Amino acid sequence: MINLRQIEAFRAVMIHKTVTRAAQTLYISQPAVSRLIADLEYYIGFELFLRHKGRLVPTPEALAFYEEVERSFVGLERITETARDIREFRSGRLFICAMPALSISLLPDIVHRFSQRYPAVSISLQAHSSKRVVEWVSTQQCDVGFIGLSFEDPGVEERTMIEAPLKLVMLPNHPLAARQRVRASDLAGEPFISVGQFLDVRPDIDRVFAEAGIKRDLRLETQLSSVACEMVLAGAGISLIEPATAYSYVSRGLAVRDFEPSILFRYSALLPAFRPPSRLATEFIKAVEEALVRQLEGAKP
Repeated sequence: MINLRQIEAFRAVMIHKTVTRAAQTLYISQPAVSRLIADLEYYIGFELFLRHKGRLVPTPEALAFYEEVERSFVGLERITETARDIREFRSGRLFICAMPALSISLLPDIVHRFSQRYPAVSISLQAHSSKRVVEWVSTQQCDVGFIGLSFEDPGVEERTMIEAPLKLVMLPNHPLAARQRVRASDLAGEPFISVGQFLDVRPDIDRVFAEAGIKRDLRLETQLSSVACEMVLAGAGISLIEPATAYSYVSRGLAVRDFEPSILFRYSALLPAFRPPSRLATEFIKAVEEALVRQLEGAKP
């Protein structure tokens, strides 16, 4: 789906003739501009620029497309009214990207409450892998992102909201459910549902068991904490997952227990590095952080 940021990148290149100058006017990196243009070309199905002697030359299709784009940028007489609406949260749009663990377990309720508080604001919530969330925030295709991994990207500002230890989830009739705290040594031979190899926290989990000399019965693997919980509900074993999803399944009948040694999981909010955050994004991050604190205390968000 075409989005406004892609159109802005295309328009900037058409006006300024170079990716370098377009990137400067949009306050993003040159690779980000190129990525936006490539995404736009993919969605519209034709090339927009050709390179000739080191310069970008718009195709005939690009020239025709640009005429329609320019018509879409009219209406400047409504700027004052729009500014007033934004200031008073009477209009606006908030585009959120988040890792599936939060998109499924926590964010829907927060989005609903936020929408009730600001009924004129349009909110979009997209679930993507943490890596993809970083990419979308970096290219300013979303206003705020939520992830749980380590990363390096100059186009992104990270704000750590909270760190909390992973939790064991199991059926309430499991023998280990009688304990409030379970050690790695207690899981020897237990059917274990593991989070996927490509998740940032997986190496830490494997290291803990390796250092303890414990061999798990690794029967099943999944990339999503929610799917791991569903497998536990089906009686397939126990799992060690991030705490927000773990606590969200208490109402579904799962028991949540502490695990030793503790393995920390970091929940972070991401913002584009080359522009100040909107008031809407700042308010939403605050709402998510507060809900996480409540959730990780075992209370209803």
